[in-house]
Amino acid sequence: ESEALIEGLLQNGRLTFDQLVGRTISKVPEGTIRPAREEIRMNFNRLVSARYVERCPKAEPHFNPQEDEQSTTARKRAPKTAEEVLSLEQKVVNTATLSDPERFSEIPYSMEDASKTNDRPHNVVAGAKRKHGAFEVDEELNSTIAENEVLWRVNFEKFIFCLKKKFCADRKKPKLKVGTHPIWESFFEANLTDKDTNSVTSSIGGILEKLGQKEGGAAMSIGQIQPVLEDLQCTTSTGEEFTFDLHKMIEACRNEEIESLVKKKYGQEAFTIFRLLVTQGCAVETDQIIDTTILDKQIVHS
Repeated sequence: ESEALIEGLLQNGRLTFDQLVGRTISKVPEGTIRPAREEIRMNFNRLVSARYVERCPKAEPHFNPQEDEQSTTARKRAPKTAEEVLSLEQKVVNTATLSDPERFSEIPYSMEDASKTNDRPHNVVAGAKRKHGAFEVDEELNSTIAENEVLWRVNFEKFIFCLKKKFCADRKKPKLKVGTHPIWESFFEANLTDKDTNSVTSSIGGILEKLGQKEGGAAMSIGQIQPVLEDLQCTTSTGEEFTFDLHKMIEACRNEEIESLVKKKYGQEAFTIFRLLVTQGCAVETDQIIDTTILDKQIVHS
């Protein structure tokens, strides 16, 4: 069901939960038991909680240019700061953008489990009943809006981050020493936050917890883990948390791939020049290339 939900969003871009339910049920083969709406909602909420799915930005954000001009005038009277001056378009985009709690707010359940209601004692205070009834109405309304009006989409940042992690983890595996694979896997599994999509940060405690779930991992100590992480170019300032730079490794792998193509198509000399330019990261004068690479002047110019 989760695959069908993700597939629906990938193929259509944006859908309401009600549309996703209809699509998911229609994909069930004949003769197979169709999933209940509550079951689909439970799986959908798991995807939202894991940040694979998010609510779309506000379709019609409320933005009053006159109010903004007044606030801008008031700021001009105040002492100058390093505040960035935003364009009107950027201000509208900022207004439409949802906060993280809003983006990943799950669909509320419309009513409580009937069994819980039946199990309550009969001497419940009437006022409490009325309050409970009011809460149920609010929950019902919020649930209806979330199911039928709110548009949902795939959170591509999360998927790209997962692909980055998988790529870097697989790229390092051939270089790992025997018996250290579980440490590397546990490091990625214990990632503390998904907000930074360019690095992975895991605590020693989290790594040990994940290691304990793997065969032979429970016997590993901190003294065994730290040298492995340092060999894998993970950095730490306190010794309690380790960070691996995904962006840096992906950049290095991309350069290696391009260098390989340059060498294959244009030869060793072109490869040497290209590597120098990549290393310098800026324009290099021809004479400097000749002096550094010790290549013939005619070859460099050609």
